[in-house]
Amino acid sequence: MRTAEKAGRIFFTLIGILGVMLLFLPHIGISVDSIMSGSMEPVLRTGGIVFTDTKERRPEIGDIVTYQVGENRVTHRVIRKERKGYVTKGDANNKEDPTVVTADQIIGKVIFVLPCLGYVAVFVRQRTIFGILAVMIIQEMFFLLMQWKGERSRKSAEKIYEK
Repeated sequence: MRTAEKAGRIFFTLIGILGVMLLFLPHIGISVDSIMSGSMEPVLRTGGIVFTDTKERRPEIGDIVTYQVGENRVTHRVIRKERKGYVTKGDANNKEDPTVVTADQIIGKVIFVLPCLGYVAVFVRQRTIFGILAVMIIQEMFFLLMQWKGERSRKSAEKIYEK
């Protein structure tokens, strides 16, 4: 098996695993979100995925949490506790966040980070069935191309040996 084919199989296997995780993990209390800004770099890089334990809703100072602000989710570090809630700040930001995060806004504490696959997760999540179908079609096309190239190479080798 060629390097490109191995890389393709690994890539598409990871995409498949990611798809299953996106569907399964919320049922066991793990929220999966994509990092779409650089406010937490270098700890959380743009395009990564964070896994948040939704049962951990009482963060300590220094914990990275995901919380709800209107329609959006934000993932920042808790820098201070106050009577009204938590003061947060992105590691790459110069200033703390403008509003105190209340306990009921906290989704949970970040427990794991997976770099680079956030863009794929956003694509799949926004177009769930279409995203999954697109990934499956691209994967099948890749494997067919690799198989076709392998057949061509085999036939070329057979012709050489026949002469």
